[in-house]
Amino acid sequence: MKVDGKIGIGQAIMVMMLTIGITNHVTVIPLLLSKAGRDAWLSVLVAGIPFSLWVYLLFVINRTIKQQALYEWLQQRTGNIVSHLLLTPIMICLYLMALTNLIDTQTWTTVNYLPRTPEWVTAFALMGLCVLAAIGGMTSVGITAGILLPIVVLLGFFVAFGNIPKKDYSLLLPLFQNGYRPLIMGMLYFGGGITELFLLLLLQHHIRKPLRLVHYFVMLGITVLLTLSPLTGAIAEFGPVESARQRFPAFEQWRLLTIGKDIENMEFFSIFQWLSGAFIRITICLLLLGELLTIHTRKQRKYTILFLGGSMIAFTSLPYSDMQFVSFLTHVYYPLYFVLMIIVTLALILISLRKSSKQEGIGHDP
Repeated sequence: MKVDGKIGIGQAIMVMMLTIGITNHVTVIPLLLSKAGRDAWLSVLVAGIPFSLWVYLLFVINRTIKQQALYEWLQQRTGNIVSHLLLTPIMICLYLMALTNLIDTQTWTTVNYLPRTPEWVTAFALMGLCVLAAIGGMTSVGITAGILLPIVVLLGFFVAFGNIPKKDYSLLLPLFQNGYRPLIMGMLYFGGGITELFLLLLLQHHIRKPLRLVHYFVMLGITVLLTLSPLTGAIAEFGPVESARQRFPAFEQWRLLTIGKDIENMEFFSIFQWLSGAFIRITICLLLLGELLTIHTRKQRKYTILFLGGSMIAFTSLPYSDMQFVSFLTHVYYPLYFVLMIIVTLALILISLRKSSKQEGIGHDP
């Protein structure tokens, strides 16, 4: 095993699958169903076409950066003011990614299997592990993802194929009963989830070899499939109306799963799936936030990650209802994330088209 502090491309893809999987496989599904209903699955497929262009732009930026850290490249190309203007919304998005996932995990844990445990206990236990892993560095995160992801994927196939006798895929049709607006709304909310692929630009300097165009499109295809599978499964099993009423339709599918007449109640497997995704997602966000804050010493970075984790636990203690949280995801978080990532990507493309300065050419290895 190499000890250069970097991970391989395969490990990077596994880290990304767990990081964005918890959103596109779970969190965004009820929003898609509530906005697009039966047409939600078509929204995901159609959205893959315009977002192919966006993914290509990410690759162009990646190629220009040449495995240099994004914050270093920005500072050399644009100076402090512009780089801070572009890095600030990225840091806000990373912080909200971790915070919303922590809150969602608290809610899901309380609703499903620990109703009498105070929510701050769940947040403290999960955040404690994430902080330790983030301080440990990218190598430990990559190894952990390599162990967790195969089990998560096998369990996903298990529930998907195990419920086939209960699925009626004729419920996916007819389409456009309410016109084309639901289709467009579904595409916008899926855009909020798919633009998390921007993380590839923040991770690329942790990867031993440069990412190629095929890796970006592989991640796009995986993201579409991660969303499409539980989405079509929920419609086929519960129907478009009932699935839209569910808070976590992806995990309601576990409640239907039985093996013969004698084995049922296997939804405890979903706990492993959820916590695996939440752990890697929050850890990656903390690790990248520590980098983007351009803290150079290990001790300062450790205390910064501790502070960020503690502040998220404090936010989860604020008085708000789950309905208010879902409203925040629907009207603020996903639309804001989508718009910010598109604007930042376009800005980075313009910067990458500028002729590099002599200082940049000296600043990093060829």
